[in-house]
Amino acid sequence: MDLKDRLITQGYDQIDILIVGEDGEQTTVPGVTLHKVTDLEYKLYLEPESITYHFKEEHPYFEAEQKDEDGGEKKIKGFILEW
Repeated sequence: MDLKDRLITQGYDQIDILIVGEDGEQTTVPGVTLHKVTDLEYKLYLEPESITYHFKEEHPYFEAEQKDEDGGEKKIKGFILEW
């Protein structure tokens, strides 16, 4: 099951994703409508095999390796912000 499907099964539909890099850099991906997205991992530059899910936390999030502009990878946390 991919990230989008896991989020939908957790009851999410429209979300924002706060991405926090290992260096503390923060980026928000606003207005993600899950049933309209085809490949969320691709859109977020994530390595699908690296994703771990933490949906039972007070502030649900996922961790993954994200590709950067230089072709390298960095660890990120993606916090799910529901609206």
